[in-house]
Amino acid sequence: MSAIIKMFLMAAMVIGLVLLALSNPIYLRPEFLIPIGFGVFMLLVALIMKARDIASWYRARGKRTLDPIQLEELLVGAPPQIVDLRPREDYIGPKGHIRNAVSLPFSELQKRLDELDTSHPRPIVLVDETDQFSHLALPVLAARGHQWIYVLRGGMRAWRRAKMPVYVFQEQPKH
Repeated sequence: MSAIIKMFLMAAMVIGLVLLALSNPIYLRPEFLIPIGFGVFMLLVALIMKARDIASWYRARGKRTLDPIQLEELLVGAPPQIVDLRPREDYIGPKGHIRNAVSLPFSELQKRLDELDTSHPRPIVLVDETDQFSHLALPVLAARGHQWIYVLRGGMRAWRRAKMPVYVFQEQPKH
């Protein structure tokens, strides 16, 4: 069961307990209400922190995804082909890119599919800022016969949030 579903089940249980407690007048005393209120507050904080992952979780249903730690482990061995679908400006910009990633903007994907290295079979990992475009590109690559296609769950935001290394182009000195 995913962490998000567990959080929602826990929230439902806490709300049920609060409603049960409020139905009995003995629990309306401050020594009971303060811990219950604190628990509800902490649960809301946890739900808000997880809310940013809900869209990515929803898009990833039934698809092959990797989290940043899994991708970092793949990079140690024979590296997968990482396709960065963000605009070129973002790829070379201050937010950086993943080591050995190939810039292939989503807007140019159909025209430039032949640029992907298919000389030997290796996994393809699709990356964009949030993983939204990666999930749209996945069926395009699958239709071209690519077998091992993965999406970086949460995209570059998740990669940076996990404190994984990013590479940024350095400006050339002007003469």
